[in-house]
Amino acid sequence: MTKYWLGADEGIRFTPSGENTAYTDFANTVPPEMTEHSRTMDTGVFEVLGKGVFQIFGYALSAMTVVEGDDGLILIDPPEDVEKGRRQYEVLRTISDKPIRAVIYSHWHTDHNAGVKAFITQEQADSGEVKVIAHRDFMSNIIANSISGDGPIIAVRADYSLGSLLEVGPEGRVNGGLGPDFVMETMSLVTPNTLVDDKLELTIAGVRMEIFWAPSEAIDEIVTWFPDLGVLQSAEVIQGESFPNLHSIRGSRYRDPQAWFTSIDKNLRPLPADFMIPSHGRPVAGRAEVAKVLTDYRDAISYVYDQTLRWMNRGLLPDDLVEKVQLPAELAQSEWLGNFYGGVPHSVRQIYVGELGWFNADPTTLAPLNIRESSRRYVDLIGGRDAVFAEAKKAADAGDHQWAAELVSHLVRIDAADTDARALKASALRILGYGTPNSNWRNFYLTAARELDGTIDYSLAIQIDAPDQIAAMPGSALLESLRFRIDPDKAAGIFTAMAVEVADTGEHVGLIVRNGVLEVTGSSPEDAALTITAPKQLIAPIVLVDARRTLDHGTDSGALTVRGGTVDDAKSFFDLFDRRSEERLHLADR
Repeated sequence: MTKYWLGADEGIRFTPSGENTAYTDFANTVPPEMTEHSRTMDTGVFEVLGKGVFQIFGYALSAMTVVEGDDGLILIDPPEDVEKGRRQYEVLRTISDKPIRAVIYSHWHTDHNAGVKAFITQEQADSGEVKVIAHRDFMSNIIANSISGDGPIIAVRADYSLGSLLEVGPEGRVNGGLGPDFVMETMSLVTPNTLVDDKLELTIAGVRMEIFWAPSEAIDEIVTWFPDLGVLQSAEVIQGESFPNLHSIRGSRYRDPQAWFTSIDKNLRPLPADFMIPSHGRPVAGRAEVAKVLTDYRDAISYVYDQTLRWMNRGLLPDDLVEKVQLPAELAQSEWLGNFYGGVPHSVRQIYVGELGWFNADPTTLAPLNIRESSRRYVDLIGGRDAVFAEAKKAADAGDHQWAAELVSHLVRIDAADTDARALKASALRILGYGTPNSNWRNFYLTAARELDGTIDYSLAIQIDAPDQIAAMPGSALLESLRFRIDPDKAAGIFTAMAVEVADTGEHVGLIVRNGVLEVTGSSPEDAALTITAPKQLIAPIVLVDARRTLDHGTDSGALTVRGGTVDDAKSFFDLFDRRSEERLHLADR
């Protein structure tokens, strides 16, 4: 039995299982600090001695917290899929055979909830047998970032950022930055039945809890304080043993750094925590050590934000800011602030855009040439395709792979079929990827390289339309997603309204088309040209698969009815919207 004392005081025991799903060998294609980081991710159980608190660690990107009460268990953050959840459930039952009384989702990201059905069912939540606790905005964020809003493009970019299309190994994924690996198979969801606003106090299984809203890495982040145990479950406010992802390069809304470090100051630092258990990374023991990690973390965020604004106010642009803003040595040396997931350079760029917007105050960038047109002109100016390729090859041979990639990108942009240019760019990106310990950067470099040279396997892509998650969403949310697929050319000059009655949920939804816009209402429009009545199991394929075929199938089976018009009228209405594309987006050609 190995003990990890992660703070000045004893009190945490680690029982390893002897596994590690990260890549842990040293290799010339992996920075040594990245390998060392992988070696901190052995699977096992951390126990806070005498507290009945455990962390099931290393089985997924997130680490699940378990609190054993008088007559039941409280779980915080199930893993990203049911398969990993089942492995964790087996480990859970070596800890305790008590029933599960509560599950807490710290926020909406799938690695903190999608494996929940390995532990509980929707029926247990519906009956109140198990409390499922989340922030009040949890479900709206799940919906907006999956079937609705920018969910589809974020899913594509997530494959690049998380390395879903790479294998684990020296030329692929090494670790997940915040955990050993991240691959999702079966995703599930149990809808919350207990919501947190700013603060919620409750006792479950004899365990007192105070749950605070702490906007940070996610806008709906909540942290859980166990006052009688002296244990703080810090969720992803403390984002593992890495500099925080103040911006996610897969794409995200602006994560306000001021709100993030303010959450630490307001909700975490005042607590007399003897132990801190994050949702990523190993636990911290000792009040002084917990306080130091919290202080260093908030100071790192504040430093990057404050110094970025300091230099922005002196007129510096993003390229200059990246050179100017670097962590001071005392913070850069912290074991909790390594360059493994979040990173200072891409955070600085996002702060600039988040505070000032995209315009850099150079009027020539207000209405620039289309990037492909400017690439064509640059290539002509340099002397044509062969001259540009020769210069890029010369740069690569000299070890200047960033410049080589930038040069040859002009050729790929104007001719995606230029196989030699694609191969040269792929080679340059691979070398850049092999040189960074940041998992997100590495995965983006290496995935783009495989897209360019045709060695990519798209069958491994993340599927955001997981049936179980779709089933947990209201029919109105499915219909709302049509807003982002209306074709204004097809809808030009059309003013029409449809009522949709979701038979099994009792929802009445209005779909009103005008001015190339879809307005979705929570009641049936009085002037609806037709009304469709169908169960949610038919609404989903109408929206997500094939409206025409589903309408025919539904009417033929009698499960769907149309009033005030015909099924052909309903088909014409849904023809105004793009079908969900099955064509894979290619990001590296741009």
